[in-house]
Amino acid sequence: MNSSLKVEPSILSREFNAPRQLVFDAWTQVEHLTQWMFPMQGCKCEYVSADIKTGGSSLHKVIMPNGHEMFLLTKFEEVSSPDKIVFLQYMSNAEGEIVPSNHMPNWPKDMRATVLLEGDGDKTQLTFLWEPVNPTKEEAEAFEASRSEHGKGWGAGLEQLHLYLASK
Repeated sequence: MNSSLKVEPSILSREFNAPRQLVFDAWTQVEHLTQWMFPMQGCKCEYVSADIKTGGSSLHKVIMPNGHEMFLLTKFEEVSSPDKIVFLQYMSNAEGEIVPSNHMPNWPKDMRATVLLEGDGDKTQLTFLWEPVNPTKEEAEAFEASRSEHGKGWGAGLEQLHLYLASK
């Protein structure tokens, strides 16, 4: 691995009409996560395990409208209420073992997400940074080649969060 290879993160920003603590809780509490941690309406999210704290991990399953199941393992590097969450997320199997992405060859093995929350009363500004960790040249190229699509994945998830918070 080439630790000197630097890739600019993808950055998504959203403003929510919700207090910062509620937005933070929506990212860190299973009862909230199951209501929005999926890419589109019609999906379901179930947690197999959840130890959402600095150094903890979680395993959840997204069930697509067509019945396809996708497991995701999340390893939390930092959980600081109410303003910051940093995690690595991986495709996995039902046992929580990391598996390669079958969607893109050379997809970075380690992807870090950083969620920054700034609150002002009943409004919260969320900044989401997504970046490969110590990517190989091929992984960096795969990430860059897909950059125009990054807003569709996490952007769709943030739209589900927006819909969920609007219902609170």
